[in-house]
Amino acid sequence: LDDLPTRWHGHEINSDYRPMVWLVNAYVRGQTGDDPTGFAISALWRFYKDPHCFLHDPQKIIDAYGYMIEFYKAGEKTAESAAAERDSGPSCDAPYIVAAFQQAYGIDLTRERIHWFRFRALFAALPEDTLMAKIMSWRTMDLTEYEGSMRAHYADLQERFALPPELRGGAARVVSVEEHDAAFLARFRH
Repeated sequence: LDDLPTRWHGHEINSDYRPMVWLVNAYVRGQTGDDPTGFAISALWRFYKDPHCFLHDPQKIIDAYGYMIEFYKAGEKTAESAAAERDSGPSCDAPYIVAAFQQAYGIDLTRERIHWFRFRALFAALPEDTLMAKIMSWRTMDLTEYEGSMRAHYADLQERFALPPELRGGAARVVSVEEHDAAFLARFRH
């Protein structure tokens, strides 16, 4: 296997999962703000080890942001990984994610640096016996398949572990990452 990249499009990057989790949290919570350039620059400072070469040219900011989104997608985005992102909220699920990585892999996410590609692969493969995997399953469970006390039990679990309204459609959200990226980058051009 090839080594995981620490340079992206010729620039040294912070390949740890934390900048990408920050990015997805900002997206799903609609916290990109009214200043797309300011948000993009903030994201670039988290992702690139030295973003100075991009900051003086609006087109370079757009390009660098696009490269970062490409890295975020970790290559080809599969339907399964997109569903996992939709069924979890990194900030509200942080304790469950930390516990799941500790339980399944012996990785303490509060201390260890994990490459974003590795983080995504491990998250997508969380064993079913972790609470995080169960929570994602409960959130997407079709209750019409159950009756009586079983249905009530799973409905209670869905309610207890529901994502906050802004993460489950209560706030305006873009349908896909690609649509959000296109809308975000279009704001630069206006």
